[in-house]
Amino acid sequence: MVPVPLGHGIEEWWDAVRDRVEVSGHDPTWHVTAGSFDTAMAYASARFEEPAVLAREDHGRWWPRVTLTVTTHPGLAEQAPPLATIARPVVPEQRRASTGAATAATPKHRGAEEPLTSLEEIFAHQEERRVARRRSTEPEGA
Repeated sequence: MVPVPLGHGIEEWWDAVRDRVEVSGHDPTWHVTAGSFDTAMAYASARFEEPAVLAREDHGRWWPRVTLTVTTHPGLAEQAPPLATIARPVVPEQRRASTGAATAATPKHRGAEEPLTSLEEIFAHQEERRVARRRSTEPEGA
């Protein structure tokens, strides 16, 4: 019997869970979620006949996930943006107050002179959008 380090099995399990693919939706549009853009795109290409990517959403600060909205409908596919623009996530410009101080999107432990990383900017931008959506659905006076 060959001894197997304990971490070896756990590492393989962790990688398998992190890279799992989830699919939701129905014909002709689906949401394919995976650990990276490449994994989601490879799955969509293998599963669906000539899929067109309509949108991309990056989420999960500590467990990065990418959701692609794909379709096989010819009419919707015509409206799809070029794949090259979807392959890279949109990095919002770093927002600064008119005084030059960092905004609320900047973590408090950072100085105003220290820039955010691209990933932090992406998550800050997505958090702003999530909060704005929640505010728009709350009843007035709540």
